[in-house]
Amino acid sequence: MSQSLLIDQILEDLNARDAWLRALWQMTPIQRVAAMRRGELTLEQCSAWAARHPTQVPLLNGEFEYLAAFTPEVCE
Repeated sequence: MSQSLLIDQILEDLNARDAWLRALWQMTPIQRVAAMRRGELTLEQCSAWAARHPTQVPLLNGEFEYLAAFTPEVCE
């Protein structure tokens, strides 16, 4: 019984992930950059974007901007 519930939860999580990734891919690159800079994209969304379209993600000091924003050099 609990195994069935676990599988149901996994499928539900995968469907939710597919939905927000689908929404991400429907945005234009400019819209994705703006959403990222507003803090509206999760780390997982930014990583999926960088994996799929690495040339679209802005760089800061040679690193993806969404990652570089957390480095000490940028935070100072």
